[in-house]
Amino acid sequence: MLCRALLVLLLASPAVADTISTAPASRPAADAPKREGEYGGVTPGEAPAGPGTGAARPRRLPHTGTLHWIGFEAKDGGAELFFQSAAAFDVEQHLEGSTLIVHLALVRLGANAWRTLDTRFFDNPLAGATARVVSPRRASRTAPARTRGIDVRIAFKNAADARAGTVRTATEADGRFYAYLTFPEGAEPTATP
Repeated sequence: MLCRALLVLLLASPAVADTISTAPASRPAADAPKREGEYGGVTPGEAPAGPGTGAARPRRLPHTGTLHWIGFEAKDGGAELFFQSAAAFDVEQHLEGSTLIVHLALVRLGANAWRTLDTRFFDNPLAGATARVVSPRRASRTAPARTRGIDVRIAFKNAADARAGTVRTATEADGRFYAYLTFPEGAEPTATP
């Protein structure tokens, strides 16, 4: 019995050795975590790809009048915010002190659009943005009139950089409407002694 076991081991050894030497080198999986500097971010208008993105699931029709997504991209020291909805909407801007108020002619926030967008750690003039649904109001001595909609309050890192953004709108390849706000590079922060 012991002789048979040794004979089987001796005959199997070369086959195992050949299999091990011809096995392909291990490659990182496509869904493996990316190393620092490898993340490319998102591009507005493109459908997500890859496993776990829900591409195979049937999607509900989006509600008209809903702000689905607020996105951000740092660009050469400047910044670009984008707002996504199922249908076209109007964008109005005005400054209140050093805060830019962007009024969107939409009526409800999507699942994650209410979350605060923190942009302080990127090389850009913006500190962050917060979206809230607002009710209509009449004009007063201290505030202009507004219609029902969504106000996005954009804070700047430096008060001297507070200004309205350049607005561009487009219906992208995914069929959604986007409004883009572009901000130029900010001034250097003042050094405190």
